[in-house]
Amino acid sequence: MKIFSTTLFSLLLLLLASFLTAKQLDVISLEKEICRYNREGRQLTSQKKLSDLLYSGNLSKEEESAVLLYMAITYRGVNDYMMCLDYLNKSHQIAQDLPKNNFLRKKLDYEYAFVYFDSKNFEKAKKAMERIADKNYIDVSPEDQSYILMQEGYLFLMDREFALAQRKYDQAFMLMRDANAANLPIILVKMMELHSKKNDINKVESLYKESMQFSRQYKILKYEIMASAEMERIYKEHNLLDKAYAIGAKLDSLRKLENLDNKVSEMHIVDKKYTEMKEASESRTIFWDKVGSAAIALILLSIIAYSFVYSRDLRLEKRKMAAEIVQMKEDMETITSHPQPDVKLLSPEHFFIENDKLTERQKELLKLISEGFSNKEIADKLFITESTVKYHVRNIYSILELKDRKDLFRKMTNN
Repeated sequence: MKIFSTTLFSLLLLLLASFLTAKQLDVISLEKEICRYNREGRQLTSQKKLSDLLYSGNLSKEEESAVLLYMAITYRGVNDYMMCLDYLNKSHQIAQDLPKNNFLRKKLDYEYAFVYFDSKNFEKAKKAMERIADKNYIDVSPEDQSYILMQEGYLFLMDREFALAQRKYDQAFMLMRDANAANLPIILVKMMELHSKKNDINKVESLYKESMQFSRQYKILKYEIMASAEMERIYKEHNLLDKAYAIGAKLDSLRKLENLDNKVSEMHIVDKKYTEMKEASESRTIFWDKVGSAAIALILLSIIAYSFVYSRDLRLEKRKMAAEIVQMKEDMETITSHPQPDVKLLSPEHFFIENDKLTERQKELLKLISEGFSNKEIADKLFITESTVKYHVRNIYSILELKDRKDLFRKMTNN
């Protein structure tokens, strides 16, 4: 039972330690931090932070789903839509077990719409937007709602419904202006395309200038590149090749600063490294889980075996005690029924055989004492407890007027 108590106490300590060291992830603060890094073009910083969190293994299911979602957003920021969808699907798989009204499930729906739209998979983007409309989200962030309105406007633009497209863009612009003005260039670039189709180059150039002002104000290189690339495309479309060439040279310089290809390559290398580390860690975890399971099974078997032996020994002890109590009663009756005059000890045989003041059990003990056996050895030989041996020895000493074992041997030797 002592083994069981110690084991249980150790397990409780481990659980308590895990509880005390566990820290809840501030998902909202993390999202803001990742969005800031991504706006600044520091997607690699975002990726490393998120990878460290995933590799730690200290996340709840909801936290893990959120981290995977932010990783997807980070990859969308470098136009790596394949990796973005891969992380989105991982996040979505976990989020399926979360409550239907969980904020992550809503954000995932929106992110699917955004990535399909950005990768020009408009059919899937439209279906994703329809799913969002069916769910009738009432607590959507203004920023996400602005993106959806912009995408709706673009779909109208593709159908050459310019008035409806302009209305959606204007609504998106007002929402984004109040929510996060840093992202206004995204909507302004879509407006540039709308006015290009309406052959209003002056308006396009005005929108381009406004977009570049916001991009530089908030130091978002990606948006400068986006606006410049759209302006170059529009100039070429309208056969304004000199202007297209001029803005193209500027665009090349911006792209060198962004160094997007190298950034994506480095992110893939980091992703592979963390994936390999996580797989290795999971392999070790599986191994130690097996070892732990085997150890627990062994402990349980040990407890069962110990309990069985303990119960058996306890039963034997009870039987011994019952027999010894009977023997003690007989001894007491013998002692009280025979007066004990002075006894003259003449020989060892007199101690063991001729002395009728001793019971048979006492004679048996006395013989073993004279042969040099200890109390414990006598207890083992007679299948009784050591305390019972001591009880009998005290009675023998009393009857024979002996002080101790040394006195017994002295008298036996002298006689």
